[in-house]
Amino acid sequence: MISKFSNSRGFAILYAVLMVSIILTISLTLLDISYKQLVLASINKESKLAYYAAVNALNCVNYWDKDALNATGDDFYKPFGRFDFIPSLTFISNTQPIYCAEDTIQASDIIKESNNHTDSISKFKVDFTDGSYADVMVIKGDGTSGFPNYDTPEGGTLIRVDGYNTSNPNNPRRVQRSLDSS
Repeated sequence: MISKFSNSRGFAILYAVLMVSIILTISLTLLDISYKQLVLASINKESKLAYYAAVNALNCVNYWDKDALNATGDDFYKPFGRFDFIPSLTFISNTQPIYCAEDTIQASDIIKESNNHTDSISKFKVDFTDGSYADVMVIKGDGTSGFPNYDTPEGGTLIRVDGYNTSNPNNPRRVQRSLDSS
C-alpha cells in the first residue's frame, strides 16, 4: 500500500533548507552591519584622540605665545620670538624652553626657519601620554611673508597644529585633525 504522504517528504526538506537559508542571510547581514558600526565607533574614538591632541597643543602654544617669565622670574620673553617695532620692525628670537602636557620642549627641539629678519616659522612636536601627538607650526610675519600660504597680519602670528592619534605613520587607522589660529 502506498502512503499518500510519500510525495511530501521532499517538500519538507526543501522548506527546511529554504528557511535555514533565509535565517542565515539575515544573520550574516546583521553581522556585517554590526561590524561596520564597530569600525565607525573605533574611527570616531581615534578621531577624538587626534582632535584633542591638536586642541591641547594649540592651547599650549596660545599660552606660551603670551609674555612668559624666564626661569629667574625677572624678565619676560616669547618662546616663539617677538617683533620689536622700535626703531623698525625686526624679529627677535628666544632660546627658552616651553612646557606642554608633561613634555618639555627645549629650544633646540624647535626648528626655526626664516626667509629674512622679519618672518619666522617655528616647528616642534608635542607628545601626549596616551600615545597621540601634535605637530605644531608657529608662523610670525610682517604681513608680506615669503612663505607660501602663510601671510600674517603685520607683526602677527599664525598657528597651525596637526594632531595625530598615533605616532606610527604606517598605522592604517592613523587619523589627522588640523587646526589653525591667528
